[in-house]
Amino acid sequence: MKLYRILALLPTMIFGVGFVAAWAEQGFAAGAFTVLAQGTQSGIERQRFETLRDTVALRKLWQAHTAGVSPAPPLPDVDFSKEMVIAAFAGTRNNGGYIMSISRITEYPDRIEIDLSLTQPGSDCMVTEALTQPFVFVKTAQLGDKPVNFNLATAIEGCGAD
Repeated sequence: MKLYRILALLPTMIFGVGFVAAWAEQGFAAGAFTVLAQGTQSGIERQRFETLRDTVALRKLWQAHTAGVSPAPPLPDVDFSKEMVIAAFAGTRNNGGYIMSISRITEYPDRIEIDLSLTQPGSDCMVTEALTQPFVFVKTAQLGDKPVNFNLATAIEGCGAD
């Protein structure tokens, strides 16, 4: 009788091992994230990517980010027992029209991959000639202490009529 039960469970065990192997190789989307702040004016003037797992780290980065803004915007509301924050800064750009965004967060057994996108204006775009510092802050589910890799892709967006 025990052998019959083992044989009946064999397909499930094989599927489970196959699923784990596929997950280990491909990873899985870590889920939804919420944009906390996004814009073009930041006190962070160099390209920088951060993973924040506690309020102290968020407060320190937020103060640097909002330096020179009065009154400073309030610290975003994050429950670090369940959530973490990812922040990306493009650094200073010579003109407007740039947008920094996070397109995907993928968790692997040994790491987290963050796919970032920096959209820059095409040569046919009318943009401000002021210095800008594109940035984005998002919160997502707490993913543990795995190493984080940031992958930045740049795209040019045209503004002319098609």
